[in-house]
Amino acid sequence: MNFSERNKKVALARWKKKHSEERERIKDTAPSILLKASICGFLAGDGSVQKRKEKNYYHHQLDFFPDDELMLDSYMNAISEVYGKIPTIREHKNYFSARINSKVIVEDLLQLASFGTKNWTLPTKLFLVDGTRKEWLRAFFSAEAYVNNKSIKIQTINREGMLKIKAILTELGIITRYYEYEPKKENHSKVYILFINCKKDRKLFYEKIGFLHNKKTKILRESLGL
Repeated sequence: MNFSERNKKVALARWKKKHSEERERIKDTAPSILLKASICGFLAGDGSVQKRKEKNYYHHQLDFFPDDELMLDSYMNAISEVYGKIPTIREHKNYFSARINSKVIVEDLLQLASFGTKNWTLPTKLFLVDGTRKEWLRAFFSAEAYVNNKSIKIQTINREGMLKIKAILTELGIITRYYEYEPKKENHSKVYILFINCKKDRKLFYEKIGFLHNKKTKILRESLGL
């Protein structure tokens, strides 16, 4: 074994030990599982979970792009509590970016759900714990919803994901309206839209789910006369 090979072997052993220690620190208590559901919801709505090959190794990267301080703080707290990590934050004109490079976190999240604009999935493995569906919805709607004084709206190009959201909301007693829109431009994906329109349903959403987003909460409360 030459000097270069020996150094590589030592480095790999150190990384293996480091990753093993990080995996052991991941919390799997009920409160942590609720936070993990929230993390998955945030990232499905406005983030990315990447495992990409670069030359002779894989790069693992987690990004989240909140446009609200409460949403950022909620995400930061969840990551810190579950994984013991603190993302690097950058402030942009209308949003923040929160980044972590971590093989352990990326692998843990990818065994729970898929991420990406078209292919995100819900972390159904977590839904065995009471309250996790609501936590996922709260985070997802915080990232994705449009709110005005008459409706709460989400839209996506992920039909399967949207239908599962609609089904959960129905189980919670929240009536929604579902639409499909085919863009006229070529190569544009079909869009799936969900509205919560009636005041009683928006109030039920506020009481059972709500937002981790200051502006959206304010608009919803004012529209409900709260």
